[in-house]
Amino acid sequence: MPTIHIHPRLRAVASSYRIGGTAPAREAAGRVYVSTTATGVPGVDFLAVERVVNDDLPLPLLNEAEQHLAARLMTRSGLGADEIAERLRVEPRTVTRWRAAWKAGAEEDDR
Repeated sequence: MPTIHIHPRLRAVASSYRIGGTAPAREAAGRVYVSTTATGVPGVDFLAVERVVNDDLPLPLLNEAEQHLAARLMTRSGLGADEIAERLRVEPRTVTRWRAAWKAGAEEDDR
């Protein structure tokens, strides 16, 4: 199985967002807004990530770095792997593997 590496700046960006609301329903969950002036991660369109996280249709296609960021943000908001996979146009198993890799990376950081 290939190892998934997340750029440290992406990890910092994902962990710095606070997503309001705990209900995964689109109407009940808080919205995520990104600063259009603080786009310091090369290759990441924060507005596209914002649209996917907020389920603003039509959903844009995201590159791999954007998918990882969006998946982290949606995971923090309480969405399940199936919903995240649907929005990102990937398999639910892919989201599950990403989550396992993030957990393994966090455990390594704690050592």
